[in-house]
Amino acid sequence: MENSPELSRRKKVILYSAIDNYIKLASPITSLLVQQTELHDLSTATIRNELNALEAMGFLKQIHTSSGRVPTTKGYRFFVNETLLDIKCNGQDLSEIKNKMFSRSTNLSEIVEAISKVVSTTTNYPTVFMFDGFENLLVQGIKTIYLLNNQILVLIETNIGAISNTIFAQGNITKQDCDNASQVFTSIFAGNSIKFLTQNVDNFSLGIKKSMKEYEGIFKLVLQVLDVYYHKTKSKVSNEGIIKLLENKELKNVENAKNILSILDDDEKLKNLMEIKENSDCISVNIGDEVEMGNLNDCAIIKTPLVLDGKRIATVGVIGPERIDYANIASVLKFVSDELKDKLKKGGKYGTGQQKK
Repeated sequence: MENSPELSRRKKVILYSAIDNYIKLASPITSLLVQQTELHDLSTATIRNELNALEAMGFLKQIHTSSGRVPTTKGYRFFVNETLLDIKCNGQDLSEIKNKMFSRSTNLSEIVEAISKVVSTTTNYPTVFMFDGFENLLVQGIKTIYLLNNQILVLIETNIGAISNTIFAQGNITKQDCDNASQVFTSIFAGNSIKFLTQNVDNFSLGIKKSMKEYEGIFKLVLQVLDVYYHKTKSKVSNEGIIKLLENKELKNVENAKNILSILDDDEKLKNLMEIKENSDCISVNIGDEVEMGNLNDCAIIKTPLVLDGKRIATVGVIGPERIDYANIASVLKFVSDELKDKLKKGGKYGTGQQKK
């Protein structure tokens, strides 16, 4: 992130007021509006001179010669750098977010769905949940339950939620085999990551290989369930706010709408869009050309990694126009991230896991 250029206190106040009002009103900013909302003691002529200076510095621009000013990407970047350094969560609606996130469900798919949907409905923009650290989830237990006609229910409990699927087993597998396998798998893998579980059996220690050999066929079913789950849910898009996004006057161009919809439907593009290069748990904001996807240069992406025990398990992000309420969306994402970490540390509904050394 580039360092913010130095501005006088008055220029900062005028720039913040201009951007904040433009975000709220979607109307070009005039010296009169800045005077009425922020700097009552300054004349409109003085404010106009400062707006001219901010325009010359590249923070604001005029769409038409006689119109007021609107922020540039540089202006938004300065605003974000200066105002989002210490995000404070807005108490309004946060209790409702918490209740919706932590419902009674222990199913991982439903939990991911709940997080995506609650962020989208709260911010009114599309939300993407990307499982870019799926392999870092901790296994708490593995159950294989024999049903009828060689149907096996595989249930993998993780520190966030449970992954389950019913799968057909080849060969003769009995109820006792499944019960025994559940005990062996849980004793070996509980407290370890999914990455450890999905490694080739040949890489395990001799003791594990001896325990695993008898239940190798059932273990392959567990791996199959994990593989299917990951490829079906590695990215979750909640489109609750897509209508508001497409109604935004800055994005009404049909081509812009097509670009956004095509990206939300493309896992590979979403992966690039949601990438956070910094190895931290901080809010990341990409604005305009910074999005590094040419067809989204009128948009902004606000995203945060979900980090547990120092390891990223997922990234949650919101996509919107440059004129987006950065502070509100960042506070919602921070709240979701903090609440998830806090819930797991306290051993909440989803439980916790201690990684084996």
